[in-house]
Amino acid sequence: MHPVNINHSNQRGKSMRGRSYASAAVFIVCSMALGEGALADAFVSTQMRHPNSKFANVIVKTSHVLTRREERTLGRYGAYVYRHLPLIQSVAVTVPSQRLAQLSHLGFVEHLSSDALVRKTDNFTVGASGANSAWSKYTVSGKGIGVAVVDSGIRSSADFGARVVASANFSPDAKSGDDLCGHGTHVAGVIAGNATNSSGPQYTQTFSGIAPQANLINIRVLDSQGSGSVSQVVAGISWAVANHSLYNIRILNLSLGHVVGESYKTDPLCQAVEVAWKSGIAVIVAAGNTGRLNGTQTSGADNDGFGTAYGTISCPGNDPFVITVGAMKQMDSTRADDTIASYSSRGPSRLDFVVKPDIVAPGNLVTSVLSMNSTFYVDYANTAGVPWAAYVANAPAGLSTNYFTMSGTSVAAPVVSGAAALLLQHSPNISPDTLKARLMLSADKWVAPNRNGDMFSYGAGFLDVPAAIASNATSNGYAKSPTATHQQNGNVTINVVDSLLGTISGLLGLLGLDFLDGERAMWGERAMWGENTVTPNRAMWGEGFWSDTSSYSVTQAGAELSFVSDKAKSSAKPKTKLPRRLTWGE
Repeated sequence: MHPVNINHSNQRGKSMRGRSYASAAVFIVCSMALGEGALADAFVSTQMRHPNSKFANVIVKTSHVLTRREERTLGRYGAYVYRHLPLIQSVAVTVPSQRLAQLSHLGFVEHLSSDALVRKTDNFTVGASGANSAWSKYTVSGKGIGVAVVDSGIRSSADFGARVVASANFSPDAKSGDDLCGHGTHVAGVIAGNATNSSGPQYTQTFSGIAPQANLINIRVLDSQGSGSVSQVVAGISWAVANHSLYNIRILNLSLGHVVGESYKTDPLCQAVEVAWKSGIAVIVAAGNTGRLNGTQTSGADNDGFGTAYGTISCPGNDPFVITVGAMKQMDSTRADDTIASYSSRGPSRLDFVVKPDIVAPGNLVTSVLSMNSTFYVDYANTAGVPWAAYVANAPAGLSTNYFTMSGTSVAAPVVSGAAALLLQHSPNISPDTLKARLMLSADKWVAPNRNGDMFSYGAGFLDVPAAIASNATSNGYAKSPTATHQQNGNVTINVVDSLLGTISGLLGLLGLDFLDGERAMWGERAMWGENTVTPNRAMWGEGFWSDTSSYSVTQAGAELSFVSDKAKSSAKPKTKLPRRLTWGE
């Protein structure tokens, strides 16, 4: 198959970005309406209440496909349509913020969402996941399976060969799918790098991806700084859905996200990933890297001294359909000692209380393919570069031009995407829902060093690739992640109706969950995410989360850059280095 390159970027007016978004804190329960207008997310609602002379970029959900006359009506309010999003029956528009309230009153407008800024959410992957055992036991390599990488692009490398079979660009800063940032290439290498540049007698170690013969579909939606808009990502997902049969796209990897601003039921990015899922594409998403409650370490505090920030899953990882992945860190050479990375975002999801993450995978200090002279390399070679001497015998001085080290949930997600490719090669006819069920059911149930379980940190457990391939579980419906309810007596219950836990016969009994009222399950003595009986006051539930009113609202109109690159950090007390912390209006 010859590689295909397609450019779908469209230039947006200079006033569409910059400091056009309100950065004030927002305290609302969920989407709200002003007057009798259409519902709006937290960020747009704030702009309606505090309009200024600047422009806003919003995604307008419409009741039907817009006619030309209706587009002209938008124009009369100063709204310019810069992208059509038929996948979710919406258009992305730039509009003066003073006109937002008027726009919401138009008869064909159903909902307004901010066209939010999304950011990347950033060897022990192969061994710790069991991928190497799966290669030999099941003779799987991901061959023939298409994995779409929705990210900053993929730079050509010998480790990919000719397996980048198509490229499409939706970012306006370039006209090709080349990776100017460096994030997407690293992600692609974790999924499907074949270690050509580190294989041979002169190399002391190799850096292979999980599915080294899988095909890659490069969908560039992030710019050279690793940022882009929701509408760009939705357009990229739309392209993947439209072309999934042509390139056998079975997996969509999203190592990016933004702060939750509304329920997943109305969020445009969540709606897009659900369409992809229902089209037969398994969507695998990074949980985010905002799991630290504090920016500095305090002696005696949990989570490596940083405290644990529950309710920090990013969007679209908050959607119950997708497979949301948290990051594990290696403590030593023994898998049993691995634990959650302090920065890995914790569940449940804000506003909807979906139990997340779904699974955890290796994500700390992972070496993968480098996009040379990219933003990441220029900015972080000193801390994240890989010395030639690290893997080459009789090596020259200096840093490798082929590999780079990163940490974060954006690295853990492609580990699961690679694992999914191996499963799909072995069992090509399974649905995304069965794939999700097998990954979660087979995961090693994990506990914290103090032996406490924590479903909001570890999800269903630590990825075990051979066990997932061996699983024969089958989902009879949509394998949606369940929701959690905090009762007045302090108990936390799991709502299993219309969720993964209700679609697999006998799963609840196997996992040690007891029914309440025939609809909800609470942890029993064999709790699936821990070894001990759960009591109402257990810290594993993050009781501070439930008493925090911000758990039921949106408190920050900002997006956290989730790449972590401090190669010199101690594994016991890691220090996160964030290249940039971006909030709305920056």
